[in-house]
Amino acid sequence: MTSLSSPRPPTMAYTGEAGNIFTWTPAHSRKQQLTWSWDQQQRVISEQAALGRLTHIWPTWAPDGSRIICFGLRGVGKDTVETSVFSVAADGVESWELTGLSGKMPIYGNWSPRGDAFAALVQRGEQDLSLEIIRFDGLGKTVPLISGVPLFWSWSPRGDRLAVHVGGSRRASAAARVVILDAVSGQAVRLVTDRPGEFRVPAWAPHDDLLAYVEQDAHGQDTLVLLDVATGEKGPVAAGEGGTAAVWSPDGKTLAFAHAVRPGSSLFAPVRALDLSSGRTATLLEAPVTGFFWSPQNDALLYVSLDSGRSYLRWHRFLRSSGETSELARFLPSREQMFVLSFFDQYTLSHPPLAPDGKTLAFSGYLLNPGGSATAAQVYVLSLDDSAEPRPVATGDFVCWNLNEPHPGPV
Repeated sequence: MTSLSSPRPPTMAYTGEAGNIFTWTPAHSRKQQLTWSWDQQQRVISEQAALGRLTHIWPTWAPDGSRIICFGLRGVGKDTVETSVFSVAADGVESWELTGLSGKMPIYGNWSPRGDAFAALVQRGEQDLSLEIIRFDGLGKTVPLISGVPLFWSWSPRGDRLAVHVGGSRRASAAARVVILDAVSGQAVRLVTDRPGEFRVPAWAPHDDLLAYVEQDAHGQDTLVLLDVATGEKGPVAAGEGGTAAVWSPDGKTLAFAHAVRPGSSLFAPVRALDLSSGRTATLLEAPVTGFFWSPQNDALLYVSLDSGRSYLRWHRFLRSSGETSELARFLPSREQMFVLSFFDQYTLSHPPLAPDGKTLAFSGYLLNPGGSATAAQVYVLSLDDSAEPRPVATGDFVCWNLNEPHPGPV
């Protein structure tokens, strides 16, 4: 459950050497290992040890920063893998297996805002994704809620419901829909639409019962819509084709959104923002981006662009107060970092690239340095308070910061 203790300092969690989870706290320059591979103590390098090694992936911070949930993978045969969900104390004192996944592959997960449950996406078959809940008052099993492909979701601010988009668009599947599920019973409490348009995540506002999603009208036009979940009232935000991504600012006062430049593209442009207080929409960025993330203080957008001629990515920062944009770094992403950017509107809810104080960016991959000799992906940090270059802090292929201190949801 959510802690009432003093805020924790900004701390990264990352997947590092030998597939283990580490944390790093810049204020203390302190690195801590949280998980251990079974074959590490023996230091035996053999086919048998490699097959039996337990590795950990996708660390996800609890809202209060006290724990991390990660997925564990252990090869037990040529084509057989055991999979589990682990909970690890952030101080490294204890770790326990929450549940096994019967060898099925975990894809993604995020915590309830109340910290009392964890939602996991599990691949149960070649073409079957299952959204399952792990509640901490009933350890040892997951409770399946809904299945289908593709599948995206967000938690309500109270953590008692989930908005789920399953099946893609109405164009792709007659079974496509957006529904609101009760997080305990798994029962559908509202059908939001059975005509979803081209988009991924139904984005629940962080402090209100407002849900942003895309709906297709009778003429096949896609429209980004805001729904008041409590009253059922809804209104259009913007029409657009090609796929839409929408991300709420942490204070819930602004919705940033963009449409794909063409159907199926991973580039979005322009990025616009709806100000809820005025109802006005303004264009923030004209150039195509591959992902955009709000700063915790709501004062900037961090975004990533693609240099199509040279095949590398660039981090940028857009300041709302001045409208100025600055380039921060050029890099080649690790496979895991690229996965996060490819589904940035889902990962921004759970794996922020910016520290909770908004001062440091973290990412994984390779800097564009002709003289560099790194053969493994590195975890880099970049201070936004000065003009320093990104600096590597560890070998690693995935990184995220702890979350802002949790805020109470609506009553």
